Amino acid sequence: MKRISLKFSVGVARGILGMALLGTVAVAGAQQSINIGATVPLTGPLSLTGKQYFNSLKLAEEDINKAGGVKGAKVSFSFEDAQASNGTMINAFVKVVQERKPPFAFLTSYSTQNIAVAPEVTKAAIPVMYAGGADAVAELNNKWMFRIRPQDSTAAVAMARYVKDKLKGVKPGIIYIQNDFGQGGAKAATKFLEDQGIKAVGTESYGQNDKDMSAQLLNLKDKGADVILAFVYPQDGALLLRQIKTLGLSQPVISSSAAFVPAAMQLLSPSDLVNVWGVIDAHLPGTPKGKEFLERYKAKFGTDADPYGAAYYDGALLMAQAMNAVGTDPAALQAYLSKVKNYQGVSHVYTFDDRRNGVHDVAVVKFRAGTKDMDYLESITVK
Repeated sequence: MKRISLKFSVGVARGILGMALLGTVAVAGAQQSINIGATVPLTGPLSLTGKQYFNSLKLAEEDINKAGGVKGAKVSFSFEDAQASNGTMINAFVKVVQERKPPFAFLTSYSTQNIAVAPEVTKAAIPVMYAGGADAVAELNNKWMFRIRPQDSTAAVAMARYVKDKLKGVKPGIIYIQNDFGQGGAKAATKFLEDQGIKAVGTESYGQNDKDMSAQLLNLKDKGADVILAFVYPQDGALLLRQIKTLGLSQPVISSSAAFVPAAMQLLSPSDLVNVWGVIDAHLPGTPKGKEFLERYKAKFGTDADPYGAAYYDGALLMAQAMNAVGTDPAALQAYLSKVKNYQGVSHVYTFDDRRNGVHDVAVVKFRAGTKDMDYLESITVK
């Protein structure tokens, strides 16, 4: 397992804070820092989004420390590579907890990994933030786990609602990646449509490592699907959209957000995005704070930011606010975050419900003809 530990210069420490207050303050001479754990897929197929929140947490670390840190102490993120397997994710989390003893940690944006590591989070008894969307994660009701992006049912219901109200689909077909995320999204969309008197003509799935989804797509075409709902990860999502065009399918396609992260968009051409709608976490250029974040991220890292990264940036700043309010005792942090209402981030307004879901809205976008530029259409809130 690859371990990456980032430590930024902290200057001369301002005052000596007691260990009872800061819990996990590492002191080296006149320097001190609070270690924050982060398990991120830095290598392998899931690194397409992992790089986004790796960069965003670095940017947040810099901003938190420039603003005075936590009660005068600097924060320092310690990263472990979660790669693409549940076992590696668990080992990464255990390693960072045992070696760095952080009062707080960030998990990956992949629900299968979030579910797998949940028992270790309980053992560690520290608050964590995660961006996996599967409803099944929140259904664990792990009091230490806080979600910082929309849950899959929020996006799925928004997709299904848009199909009914705006695309006027009456014979939808659904295709999804075969995992907790894909299954949960497909199930939520199917239920919503059925409640509206609309029955899906077909539901198809594929494996995470599959490269050819043409058989599943042709099955939906043969069953008469007049619109396709796709629940995807980044790399497979790009492949799916390309294959839809290669097969000459003309049905409108509405896809979940991962297909439109910058790394996935690099695999697509404007022609692949014709007649495609996206339900994404947030349209960052649409707000002053989101636009500023995009500009700063691009200037620092030389690539475009996405809502996944913005969520981790928001989470880190919210974490710092909590620590400045109540210190670094994990139980106090957990109690503080549970009561957060209307926290304004760069991507969302965060309010944690009784299952610690913090985001309750998504954005619908379409692509400008002949380009890969997104046009914001509307926001959909699901409660």
